[in-house]
Amino acid sequence: MNITLFGGSFNPSHLGHVIVISQASELIPAASRRNLGEGGKIDELWLLPDYQHSFAKDTNLAPVKHRLVMTRMLENHKVRTETCAIDQKMSGNTIEHITFLKKKHPRHTFSFLMGSDNLKTFTKWPSWEKLLEIMPFYIYPRAGVPMKPLRPNMHPLTHPLQVVTNISSTMVRRRRKQNLPISHLVPPKVANYLSTHNLY
Repeated sequence: MNITLFGGSFNPSHLGHVIVISQASELIPAASRRNLGEGGKIDELWLLPDYQHSFAKDTNLAPVKHRLVMTRMLENHKVRTETCAIDQKMSGNTIEHITFLKKKHPRHTFSFLMGSDNLKTFTKWPSWEKLLEIMPFYIYPRAGVPMKPLRPNMHPLTHPLQVVTNISSTMVRRRRKQNLPISHLVPPKVANYLSTHNLY
C-alpha cells in the first residue's frame, strides 16, 4: 500500500488539518505523476502525532494522551485516514519513526505530508538528507508562508482551486486563552473536548 504520513503536534487538531487531509488525496497523486512520473495514489493517510515537539515550537504542548484523542477526531474514512500512535511509545525523531514503520510494514511505500511552515527549519531535523532519500515529501502551502526553500524530492501541492488557510494550533490556543470563540477553527468534537478537559 501507498501510505502518506501527516506528522505534527496536533496541539490541538483544527479545521486547517481537515482541509489539508481532504485535499491531499486529490493533490498528491497529481503531484506524483507530474514530478516522479508515477501514477501515485494514497491508499491510506496516517496521522502521526509528535510525542514531543522538536525545537520547542510549541511552548504549551498538551499531554500526548489528549492530543492523541483529538488527532483521532480528524480521522476521515472517505480518505481512509487513521492515527498512528507510535510516537507515544517512542519519543524519537522522524527518521527513527520512519525506520520503525518501514521495518514493521516492509510491503508499504511511504511518503510524508507537511506544511510549508516547516520548510524553514527542515534542515534542523535529524538526518534530514536521509529522509529525502528514502521517501518523497509533499508540501502543502500555509497562507502567508513562502513555499521555500524546496529541496530535492520535495513536491509542492498546488492547484488553482485549492483551499489554503492560515488556521493554526497557535491561533486556536491564543483564542482559547482570551476566551474568544473557536467554533470556526476546530471540529465540534475537538471544541467540546477542549472545554471538557479545560485545555489551553
